[in-house]
Amino acid sequence: MNLIKSLIRQHKYLFIIAVFLTLLSIFLNLCWNKYLMELLDRLTGSLVFSAPDGAPCFIQQGIWIVLLLALSEFASAYLAARVCEIFAHDLRMGYVRYFLQSDIRILSKLRAGEEQSAMQNELADISNYFHENLFSFMKQFVTFTVTVLFLFCQNRKLTLLSTLPVVPLIAYCFFTGRIIKGYTEQCQKCKKQMNGLADVLLELFPVIWVYDAYRLMRHTIDAYIREWKSANIKKEQVSARLMSLSGLLSFLPLLLLLGLGGTMMVMGEISIGTFYIFINLSGQVSGFLQNMPNIYAGFRKFEASVGGLEGKLALKK
Repeated sequence: MNLIKSLIRQHKYLFIIAVFLTLLSIFLNLCWNKYLMELLDRLTGSLVFSAPDGAPCFIQQGIWIVLLLALSEFASAYLAARVCEIFAHDLRMGYVRYFLQSDIRILSKLRAGEEQSAMQNELADISNYFHENLFSFMKQFVTFTVTVLFLFCQNRKLTLLSTLPVVPLIAYCFFTGRIIKGYTEQCQKCKKQMNGLADVLLELFPVIWVYDAYRLMRHTIDAYIREWKSANIKKEQVSARLMSLSGLLSFLPLLLLLGLGGTMMVMGEISIGTFYIFINLSGQVSGFLQNMPNIYAGFRKFEASVGGLEGKLALKK
């Protein structure tokens, strides 16, 4: 997206630091899970006290991992929130700067109701997307990818069999995401038309009162409301079907993992620590699968909102 690229270029150093801290917290989280796997294997194999200095060094290593993980999580959350607020502020100022720099002839052709609708809907949706999804989606996607690669290094067979439901879910998300984007654009268009019509009614109220044109205007308003209602209902129906299917598919990796992993552990193909880390990290895989339809639908709504404000954002160079 050109909008996100422009905002990142303006604050590239702050954005890079925020991304680095996010990736660092993901790496330290994997280190902590790796530490727990080794601890469980040592406890089951009675290897914790195999060397005189083994236990203190091992415990000290775990303490350092926990401290660094807590600091990185706090720093990444704080800096990510700051970057998102800066992006939202630049976006609002860019929208205001567009009107201040525009010619009076262009401004005279605009309708106050439609522009107010854009501020209350599209601009608010973009700002909310920055705060709720920008770094959250990045962290979930990187965590999912790194976790799958980490588990693949531990046991290829179990990783492949437990992540097979990803493929149909991704295909379904991309297919329905386009439909959600279309209905979102239609809903925003209907809102603009209703607000624009309300603005016209305020301007022409004396004329409407004199000529008793209320019935004529009422049919137009009802048509806009019915169109917006139909588009909004269809959008919610598609979103509901998408989330229902994703909820079903998100449990398949865990079920496959419990069945196959438990069998492999009983047969001695994997250790208890390896089976534990697969179970512990399965939430990061299935959680991403479960949230992916909502994330993708949110991105499509964000894309539709950006399209509604295209050409009306004068960002500072």
